[in-house]
Amino acid sequence: MKKEILTLLMSGCYGILAAQTTGTVVDENKQPLPAATVSLFRESENKMISGVVTDMNGGFELNTHEGENYRIRISFVGYSTQEIKCQNISKHLSVGTIVLKPESKQLNDVTVTANNVIQKADRQIIIPNLLQQKTSSNGLNLLQHLQLSRISVNTLDSKVTTTMGDAVELRINGVKAEIQEVKALLPADVLRIEYHDNPGLRYGNVAAVIDIILKEKKNGGSISGEFMNTINPLGIGDYQLSGNYHVGKSNFKASVNWNRRDVNWLRENMEAFNATPPSISNYEIGQKTKARYDNINLSIGYDYINSGNILSVTFRDLYNNTPHAVFDRNSKLIQNSNTFDIMDRTKSRSNNPSLDIYYQHEFTKDKHLFFDLIGTYINTKNDRLYRQSQGNSVQEISSHVDGNKYSAIAEVIYEQKIKDSRLSFGLRHQQMYTKNEYDGNTSSSVKMNTGESYGFGEWASKLGKLDYMVGVGAMRTYVSQGNAKQVKYIFRPTIQLGYRFNNYLSIRYKAYMGGYAPSLAELSDVEQHIDIYQIRRGNPNLQAVRFFSNELSISVGTKYISAEWFTRYSYDDKPYMEETTYSNGFYVRSYANQRGFHRLNSQINLKVQPWKDYISIQLTPFVNRYISNGNTYTHTHTNWGLRANLMGMYKNWYVGANLETSFHNLWGETLNKDEKSHSIVFGYNREKWGVELQLQNIFSSRYEMSVENLSHLAPYNQMVWSKNLCKVFGIDFHFNLNFGKHGSEVNQRIHNSDTDAGIVPTTK
Repeated sequence: MKKEILTLLMSGCYGILAAQTTGTVVDENKQPLPAATVSLFRESENKMISGVVTDMNGGFELNTHEGENYRIRISFVGYSTQEIKCQNISKHLSVGTIVLKPESKQLNDVTVTANNVIQKADRQIIIPNLLQQKTSSNGLNLLQHLQLSRISVNTLDSKVTTTMGDAVELRINGVKAEIQEVKALLPADVLRIEYHDNPGLRYGNVAAVIDIILKEKKNGGSISGEFMNTINPLGIGDYQLSGNYHVGKSNFKASVNWNRRDVNWLRENMEAFNATPPSISNYEIGQKTKARYDNINLSIGYDYINSGNILSVTFRDLYNNTPHAVFDRNSKLIQNSNTFDIMDRTKSRSNNPSLDIYYQHEFTKDKHLFFDLIGTYINTKNDRLYRQSQGNSVQEISSHVDGNKYSAIAEVIYEQKIKDSRLSFGLRHQQMYTKNEYDGNTSSSVKMNTGESYGFGEWASKLGKLDYMVGVGAMRTYVSQGNAKQVKYIFRPTIQLGYRFNNYLSIRYKAYMGGYAPSLAELSDVEQHIDIYQIRRGNPNLQAVRFFSNELSISVGTKYISAEWFTRYSYDDKPYMEETTYSNGFYVRSYANQRGFHRLNSQINLKVQPWKDYISIQLTPFVNRYISNGNTYTHTHTNWGLRANLMGMYKNWYVGANLETSFHNLWGETLNKDEKSHSIVFGYNREKWGVELQLQNIFSSRYEMSVENLSHLAPYNQMVWSKNLCKVFGIDFHFNLNFGKHGSEVNQRIHNSDTDAGIVPTTK
């Protein structure tokens, strides 16, 4: 009893002496440094007592005791470490503002490579160095200069994908962003890149997430623009104008992007029709055909920020005008001793306005609630004319599609940090209504009501050097079309493990089960003529699919060299893939749930920096193995390839070179072979302006891609090639005009969109 009383008395005294020590951490430009590490030590000891990270305003708070002596150490990757001594500490002590200066070196127990990378179980944290920022004209250009493992950045086409061709989810301060919004960013405003190369249920198990975290700004604004146009040919251009203005707690922002193409293609095709004897063999010799489109992407938004609570309203509109589709063709068709003229023309227009309302509530700095509601309307008009002629004999196929789709997406997510752990769970629902009118050789009307619901719970924590994350999710899909209805439930568990042996070697593993539902076009109970031999038909009886995936990666890294071996095996159970049948004199291209699909992807990413930050070389050999098991077929394919990238930077100058061999993708009975490509860029960049010379495929005589169909009934081999996309020379000019301190970006965590118009295609 005496011991218990003494313990209570000591505890009471200890509580009386408790004190709070606060401060703020900023960079060399006096901008807040969120996520900086603040460690507390007793003055005469090297053992850390406690530690915290700074909040979004760079602030921190430490629990101390009156009258004692401490050392406070502040560190942040890419900056020099500062240490402060505090003598005879008071009950409420403020150490004021602490300025960290840039410096690339090894900090504490974290090894920082030459490009400033911290490895975590589920992501990499990359701090762009000063040279990378100085030589980058925008956010997309900065991603290219960072040479992220397993990420491919194409600045000419404004695309970011994984090296295996999967889509990458882009975010800005947690907000899901479009590529045009990333291009509007100023590299000097980028604080760090959070590259989720092992995302979990929180992100829907997408292939990769790149989250660009910006420095917080106070007042003022900026206007920036980028104008890229090719010299040879003149038909490729990308133009963007962006601006924002911040006043008080409000932020106004707007951007517009115009992307255009006007080039010439040649399409060649060899096909056979074997259902009835004698077989028909067609060989098409391609003739010059125009491909042209204009995309205009508009975004206007307003944000209100108040003490961690955020309200954001954004209007977006994507307008596409395609007077000459990329799959149009002119050709001479040779069939035995007969020759026919082929003309295939498609023109389309679509308009996709949407309104996004986002709200974020901060209960405490470790508890957040996120809510997002978006409404979308998609109007599509599509006209196609196919003509096969021989002298006065003409056969024509025409179609007109008027598509209207309405959708609403609502999502809510709750996240809470508990010491070194994180708990998150959420719900998401998308409801869609589609009405498409088809006219021409075939007339029909399709009305569909579809819905998809998804819920998840996820727990992330660590045990010593082992990081782990476990989660469970469930998905429900609903389709109603006429009198046909179907409901499907899919269970979606996931587990991630990461173990760091030391500062140089780590291993990660991820296993999950997921699912996906057919698109509206695949489900539509409608058929469209491809040509005089073939029909494209939807299948309203398609079922949602379960798939299983395993991923393993081993990383080794030092300051000058790093390597990662990554391999993924996945299996789709009863996937809906293409199926070709013969009915009523036509070859019918449709879809059906097949037996299964296996894919194995493996690659090694080797990165070498032999001379400080000035030279960086990246080599990525890869292999893809596919096994497609249909109900009536089995196809296999193996694809070996290499990607290589060189980046050199000095002061405000930079040069880059990229080489890619053809990447193959087999799905069902169709094998797609992407283009081989290479590019060289030379650039000069200043704080307010810059210019870049782009050279694409300058050592190639022609640019080509191919599609091979392996059906025994109606196989084909299509080749598309162009001289317009070889020896391409382009100039990219950009500018940025700041006034005051330009506005902060909203830390929105979720953002949804709907771009699937649900139109059944009529092309091959």
